[in-house]
Amino acid sequence: MGKKPKRDPPPKFATGGTWHTHHVILFDDLLNSPAYIALSATAKEAYTILMQEYKGKFTNNIVKCPYSTFKSKGMRPNTLSRALLQLETYGFISIEHGGLEHQPSKYKFIDKWKESYDLEFLNKAKADFDEAIRRKKLAKDIKANAS
Repeated sequence: MGKKPKRDPPPKFATGGTWHTHHVILFDDLLNSPAYIALSATAKEAYTILMQEYKGKFTNNIVKCPYSTFKSKGMRPNTLSRALLQLETYGFISIEHGGLEHQPSKYKFIDKWKESYDLEFLNKAKADFDEAIRRKKLAKDIKANAS
């Protein structure tokens, strides 16, 4: 058996100059959806980071992304928590939190955001997100008053 012929790398304009560059592709239907437009800039950034960590079918469509990955890209705990909550509420991801011994959280991309063209879905998502934020703030206030 002979050696496989070496393939030429793709042109630089297609890869950003390196052979191993990973690309994140966001299609027009996502970018133009009312749900995506309604996301905060931080939620869009968190979504992009999760897309960078996505390894496809090789990981059963589950993204393992520890906080250190978000931190290395400049996100802080409070803003990240809010952004992930917004992504989950608006139907972009489902979150399975990490397990014992500091296991990273697991995320799965879902397409529920496609329902955002229905105004009722979008209004409910906004209301659910606002309610979740209100509950988090209330819990934080109760914890602060207890100490």
